[in-house]
Amino acid sequence: MEDIYAEIIRALEKKEKLALATLITRVGSAPRGVGAKYLVKEDGTSLGSIGGGCVEAEVWQGAREVMKKGEGGVLHFSLTAEQLAEGGLICGGNIDIFVEPLKEEFIPIYREVMRMKQKGGAAVLATLISMDGVFPKSEMSKALLKTSGEKVGSLLDRKELEQRILEESEALLNEKKPRVIVLNSGREDASWKKMEVLLEPILSEPTVYIFGAGHISQQLSPLAKRVHFKVVVIDDREMFANRERFPEADEVIVSEFEECFDRFSIDESSYIVIVTRGHLYDGYVLEQAVKTKAHYIGMIGSKKKIRTLYQNLMEMGVPKEALDRVHAPIGLDIHSETPEEIGVSIIAELIKARGEPPASS
Repeated sequence: MEDIYAEIIRALEKKEKLALATLITRVGSAPRGVGAKYLVKEDGTSLGSIGGGCVEAEVWQGAREVMKKGEGGVLHFSLTAEQLAEGGLICGGNIDIFVEPLKEEFIPIYREVMRMKQKGGAAVLATLISMDGVFPKSEMSKALLKTSGEKVGSLLDRKELEQRILEESEALLNEKKPRVIVLNSGREDASWKKMEVLLEPILSEPTVYIFGAGHISQQLSPLAKRVHFKVVVIDDREMFANRERFPEADEVIVSEFEECFDRFSIDESSYIVIVTRGHLYDGYVLEQAVKTKAHYIGMIGSKKKIRTLYQNLMEMGVPKEALDRVHAPIGLDIHSETPEEIGVSIIAELIKARGEPPASS
């Protein structure tokens, strides 16, 4: 998703015409989930995906029309067996896709979205889909509403509308899933009767902290980047923790394991992977990891090693309940043996964890 936001900013700064398609409703087992995006540029190139070819070909054509007219709308698809066969898909369902022309006035909004994803924060990106059944042509049809009360952009310059959306924000941010809401004015003399608004949670991007820079980490880091995690690699040996070995990582940090956690802001969007070179260092990291609010903690090792390490930590005062949340041995059980296979098993477990709600504190 970050690549799409970055491309939106670049293209709008060059004053290119763009149309953004967002999957807003899914009934059944359509290929992509609500919130999936597909960006189409004036030169015909595209970025992202909302499903198979049978859908994207029509959305691409619809996006071209949207750019010409400067007016968006919702495309409805019922994926039949024939369409599925044409697109090479094995799943079906009914989907609605909102296609909107993007405007230069939206640049500050998308810049702030990018900044929040990289640096942290929580907000709701609100986009008007329709007002009384008509697509709003106003530049004030999109706003980033922060939980702190700040905002970038505007929804028709109506504070009461933005306040009603903020009331929905807590549940939306907890669910971490986009949704479409319908707002009714409730007044006979109002200038509008009904609005459809797309709400999208904006949170710091999920970050994998890989403790240890050995062979498994070298396989894991590029895989994590490919499935849209931010990656931070930590080791106490500069000959291992360096850019030559991890060119794709967002950060490579050389630090003693015993004291490195003070350098990070570990929160519910954090995933901790412990693959150091020995039991002693695993213990240093795990003792600190279980004190955080990380969404996921996983540690490599045999079951015997893990039992011994847990026993040592409990004798040091670490509660058993804290250790129960650790995935150990790390990774899905796919009978992996090589560093490459172990990397695949770990990334599969991270993807699985990313789709699950955080554990109750």
